Amino acid sequence: MVGTANGSRTPVTPRQAFSIATCALQTDTIIRLQDQLATAEKKLEISDLSSVETRTGYEEQKKLNAELQIRLAEAEAKVIDGEVLRKKLHNTIQELKGNIRVFCRVRPLLSDEGAESETKSITFPTTTEALGRGIEVVQHGQPIPFMFDKVFMPQSSQEEVFTEVSQLVQSALDGYKVCIFAYGQTGSGKTHTMMGTPGSYDDKGLIPRSLEQIFEARQKLKEQGWKYEMQVSMLEIYNETIRDLLSSNKSSSTESSGNKQQYAIKHDANGNTHVSDLTIVDVRSSKEVSFLLNRAAQSRSVGRTQMNEQSSRSHFVFTLRISGVNETMEQQVQGILNLIDLAGSERLSKSGSTGDRLRETQAINKSLSSLSDVIFALAKKEEHIPFRNSKLTYLLQPCLGGDSKTLMVVNVSPAPSSVNESLCSLRFAARVNACEISIPRRQTSMRYLEPRLSYG
Repeated sequence: MVGTANGSRTPVTPRQAFSIATCALQTDTIIRLQDQLATAEKKLEISDLSSVETRTGYEEQKKLNAELQIRLAEAEAKVIDGEVLRKKLHNTIQELKGNIRVFCRVRPLLSDEGAESETKSITFPTTTEALGRGIEVVQHGQPIPFMFDKVFMPQSSQEEVFTEVSQLVQSALDGYKVCIFAYGQTGSGKTHTMMGTPGSYDDKGLIPRSLEQIFEARQKLKEQGWKYEMQVSMLEIYNETIRDLLSSNKSSSTESSGNKQQYAIKHDANGNTHVSDLTIVDVRSSKEVSFLLNRAAQSRSVGRTQMNEQSSRSHFVFTLRISGVNETMEQQVQGILNLIDLAGSERLSKSGSTGDRLRETQAINKSLSSLSDVIFALAKKEEHIPFRNSKLTYLLQPCLGGDSKTLMVVNVSPAPSSVNESLCSLRFAARVNACEISIPRRQTSMRYLEPRLSYG
């Protein structure tokens, strides 16, 4: 069963399920036939042709080899057909679930919030309809309900969250633009959801898990004739200024360069986004990307506030560009995976920010307010959508108003002291969930891409 944007369920038909299972079985069949053919050819090599008896055996073995080669070719053709069907079924299911989907994740109470745990500010309904999808914020003793595509309770692991996200990540390999972004107040667990705990295998976040899945899938698809090239870029938007996190120039930003054309955001006719002069690095493994992620994390703007000891003071945007070619199928795909950790919203009265921190907080809140304005306009289907009101919304324009498959993960704190902020985040998430955007288009071509210039 799969969900739709309005919460209904669309069943996977028996024929679709049978086709997917058949696709998997064909791969095993190919491996078995390849082994049989190798054994048969070995027997053919050692056959003694000096006698009539062995000559007869040689002819029989030769005939068997020819039959095996035919069966192998047929099995390989079925796998290609099955892979085409798998992609079609997989992405049809994702489209039925809605273009902009919303997951909600509630983090556990922290040790210094233990005294507040007696009064629950967030509850989870257990009715059949709301189980796993409903959440209630208790304000002044009254529960305020919300429904999303998926709700993760505090005990949910990083693996559980990624399992729900992994199908969307697969669409990027299939040639779609995919955008996943984390939203919520500061200290609600956004960076933990996206990045995880450094050095912990079980606590890896969505970004490292997505990369592992993509590179593992690339290796499997290689057996079916697919060849992939991948490029990575990472930037942050800090005080409405774009900073290149992979540049060797420590002061690489629009502000410091004095050149307004550097790091300019541009959208082409196909809905693809480009940031001028941004460092793009060719990558061949998830380990290479992990190295770059660590490098970017060291350059990212963080700071201490009263609400968060290590608060991200910028919006972090990770982009993986995927180019795949299959010569047998005479097909090429171009996918993009955007993984975004937004800076947290803060109430100035609670943040205790002064000086630079105050200016950072004001810039963060202004850009998030611009994002809210865009969502309002999309929900109302207005003719003019104010994407250009901030760097963040202009960068996200293809994800919110184009043909991208987009997922928002709204992160919520369970602390009673954060009830107002949690309520604001969930109300915003509900508006996002109600938005309808264009049907995602798979970017395919029969022509080869020119080699992409890489930097760094």
